Amino acid sequence: MQSNLTAKPAPVNADALSKLPTARARELREAFQVLDRNGDGQVGREDVVDMLTNLGQEANPSTVAQFFPPGAPQTLNMPSFLHTLSSLLAPLSSQQELANAFAAFDEDDSGQIDVKELRGALLHTSPAGGERPLDERDIDQVIDGFKGRREFAKGICGAPRGEVFRYQDFITNVMGTGESQKQEQDR
Repeated sequence: MQSNLTAKPAPVNADALSKLPTARARELREAFQVLDRNGDGQVGREDVVDMLTNLGQEANPSTVAQFFPPGAPQTLNMPSFLHTLSSLLAPLSSQQELANAFAAFDEDDSGQIDVKELRGALLHTSPAGGERPLDERDIDQVIDGFKGRREFAKGICGAPRGEVFRYQDFITNVMGTGESQKQEQDR
């Protein structure tokens, strides 16, 4: 993964940032403030290592080097942070596109997909031009927080009892359409 960090602070890409839902942009700003533990307006390698460790993620030098490559600045200010993340998030499919894609695998309209079926489809789908194929580890990293046992669906007797991917929860998490957007709608 290549970084978009440069020697001088990158301006916020208004186009990429404007494509994100308001709630997601607010979450990015809040995330920066959480990472900036000492309030100096900079997020450094140590901040990222601490956050990854606290989240139970790998914080080895090669993982952190993806965010702070050798020879690049070892700190990130808020505009650079917003630019980098909004550029990565802006090209994501819309919430409806994601829901439709996952719904194609949802045989009982329960919001759940059989993990084995999803994994097989992802492993055997040709990647878009210039992208590498997914492997088991890639898939596991994405679906781990959204796996569980099948919940009972209305009128479904004998539904498979295997492990499922709760795609509606995944979409809500990825698209930032959780509590912050509900609060915004209530205003």
